[in-house]
Amino acid sequence: MSGMFFANPWGLLALAAVPVLVAIHFLQERSRRVRASTLFLLERAAPLPAGGIRLEKFRNSLPFWMQVLAATALAWLLADPRWIAKESRQTVAVVLDSSASMQAARQETLDLLARRLAAWDAVAARTDWHLLETGPGRPPLSAGRELPALLAAARGWRPTLGTHDFSESLAVAATLVPPGAGVVILVTDRPTEAPGGVGLLSAGTAFDNVGFSGGAVESAGDGAAWRVLVTNHGATPQQRSLTARSMAAGGEFAPLGPPELISLAPGQSRTLQGPWLAGAERIVLALTSDRFSFDDTLPLVRPVPRTVKAAVTIGGPTGELLGRMVKAASGVELVADPAAADLVVGRFGSEATTDGILVATDDLPADTAERPASAAAAENRKSGKPAAFDPAWVAAEDTLLTRDLGWGGLLSGTAGNLRLTAADEPLLWKGGRPLAFVRTAGLPGGRNVQSLVLNFDVAASTAARSPAVVVLVQRFIDRVRTRIPRPWADTFDTGQVIDLPDAVLDGRAGRATLAVEPVAGEAAGPVPFRGRAPREPAFFTVSAGADSALTRLVTGAAQFADAREGDFRRAAPLDTLESIRMERAIKQSVADPWAPLWVGIATAALLVAWGWKSRGRRSDGAVS
Repeated sequence: MSGMFFANPWGLLALAAVPVLVAIHFLQERSRRVRASTLFLLERAAPLPAGGIRLEKFRNSLPFWMQVLAATALAWLLADPRWIAKESRQTVAVVLDSSASMQAARQETLDLLARRLAAWDAVAARTDWHLLETGPGRPPLSAGRELPALLAAARGWRPTLGTHDFSESLAVAATLVPPGAGVVILVTDRPTEAPGGVGLLSAGTAFDNVGFSGGAVESAGDGAAWRVLVTNHGATPQQRSLTARSMAAGGEFAPLGPPELISLAPGQSRTLQGPWLAGAERIVLALTSDRFSFDDTLPLVRPVPRTVKAAVTIGGPTGELLGRMVKAASGVELVADPAAADLVVGRFGSEATTDGILVATDDLPADTAERPASAAAAENRKSGKPAAFDPAWVAAEDTLLTRDLGWGGLLSGTAGNLRLTAADEPLLWKGGRPLAFVRTAGLPGGRNVQSLVLNFDVAASTAARSPAVVVLVQRFIDRVRTRIPRPWADTFDTGQVIDLPDAVLDGRAGRATLAVEPVAGEAAGPVPFRGRAPREPAFFTVSAGADSALTRLVTGAAQFADAREGDFRRAAPLDTLESIRMERAIKQSVADPWAPLWVGIATAALLVAWGWKSRGRRSDGAVS
């Protein structure tokens, strides 16, 4: 056995009987022995009171020491001493809340964590430590048997995420802890619902905070303007000073004007705006710094749109309808030359050299036994007959292009006779045939092109009145947008996914690097690009290519705009670990094997004290 603890520390309060016994023996007056020849003289010889209880000289006696021994033995038994078994083993998985709000009490949290984990280290002879973070895709911070190593890893923890779900991280941590032999500890800054058996630890406190809740750059006539939202998350009125600085290309930041004083009522949000200075590439807006400084600065860049150039190469009702759908999508420019286009709207069967939206009309001869609805619809249009719709339901695959869309309003003829290949991504089905799919084709040089194939007569259907078809076309255009290698600029949320062309993602265009320039401080050197914007507010660039010829693809600003993380009114200290720790410790320990002996000693000591006093009273009562 190794390590001892008291299962009931309150039992040690029984030791308070010892000073009481000492006080009693100080206050006890020694009786005087009077020798008398006759008994009637005893009454006159009785001692007279001397003004109440007085402190006398301490009387050392065997009953006193027996009483002290009995009180000590009883306190030991009531405290329930236990010893940790040598073969005991536990696993402690600590899950750190990586929400940005944790920065307000980061150091207090680390100090509290070190104290509480030291107590857990004494629960078992061997402890396996795991340190994890909340949030998707976060790797473990530490794993091992040494507590100092875990605490050292925790000092490198940097919480920057917005509001997110903890359940996945807690589930992973729970798989590391054997039932009844350890604990999962969620370290956060406010009361949080957690699964049973998960301990909560918080060093957070409530305070008033003011910060940015988002910003954007908008077109304003021939120029542009910035617009931001400032929120008072506190319960009292607040005042802050707003400063704005701008930077032209290759220059330094310069103030846009004098600081502006902002007054906010409790819970109030205000929209602030101003013109974008001509020639400025970047703007930094800053509020007076407070305890939570993560939302006190907001960087913005002058946007450069990622425009999709589209060309329509088919005419008639089908070309006119698809042209209107493409033109209605945001960030699309129609061009006349298909060679200069990023997206071509055409007929299926032509050689594809760029991404496109293709329609499969008249894909079979009119005299085949299984005539497609497109051919029949074409004849109906020529003869003036109404279109014949296929009553079969449209079934959708669960893909990013079709998810959460309703297809009940899409009525059309039967699907065409096009069949899927291994390189196709099915989207819609009708009557067992693909109604729409995405086809990927390889080109010389390793480049791929993708085409959205509509395998039905679009003009003879209700596609023009079906919102799902319009959204499908717009989503495919957004997919094409992410494949365009032209440089662009925008403002992103911290940690937001940034879509890059396939040639960059698979390394064919050279390795992609991320260069970050904080809004205050020195710029960091380029690091490998991991597909996301920086985790903290900053300016950044994403480049690709060889070291000697890097091409800048993205110029951006990362802003923190999660207003929920800036609200600290519910933050509060919390600690539910002690009851769980004591329960685990009792399961992995053995009780005092000498408990019967201490019971016997306490009983014997009380009997000796009682017997000695009884004997003394008989002796004092004798008269000689």
